[in-house]
Amino acid sequence: MSESDKPVSKLFEMCVRGDSYREDYDFEMFGEDVTAVLRPMKDEEFLPIAAFLKAHLDMDEEEAIDAVEAAKEEAEEAGEDSIDISQMDAEFVVAMQKAAVNALVGSYDGEGEFIEHDRDEAEKMVSMMVGGYSVELGGKALEIAGDVRDATKFRGSRGGQRRRGAE
Repeated sequence: MSESDKPVSKLFEMCVRGDSYREDYDFEMFGEDVTAVLRPMKDEEFLPIAAFLKAHLDMDEEEAIDAVEAAKEEAEEAGEDSIDISQMDAEFVVAMQKAAVNALVGSYDGEGEFIEHDRDEAEKMVSMMVGGYSVELGGKALEIAGDVRDATKFRGSRGGQRRRGAE
């Protein structure tokens, strides 16, 4: 999705909220509706993953997101509940799981109450996920990271503004 395809309100919200920006990601796990709450990865978390993807798998984060989306579509077409990670590159799976851990900050209980997760809890949850759910979360984490980069280029953000006289 290009910068111009993203809703301006989302870009604006990312600019205004910055590090406190959160995004709910709804998916189905074992027949149950689940909502994970993800945050943008910080550069120190995102850049090593992006560098690894480029150096070892010759793909950027957009291509990684596309690979996850394609795997989700294949699973749906095959009538499967989740991505078959046994058909994916093991290093790719690990990179996506790392992205999921980095971005996962919470979820909702059965009554809709937010439950915050620290990094240890996120690692434990992602490691216990069976099937491709962890890869799906990792793909969404990369998508949010890409959205944040677009938000910093958005002219309403600090990253996109010019100082007077700099033109």
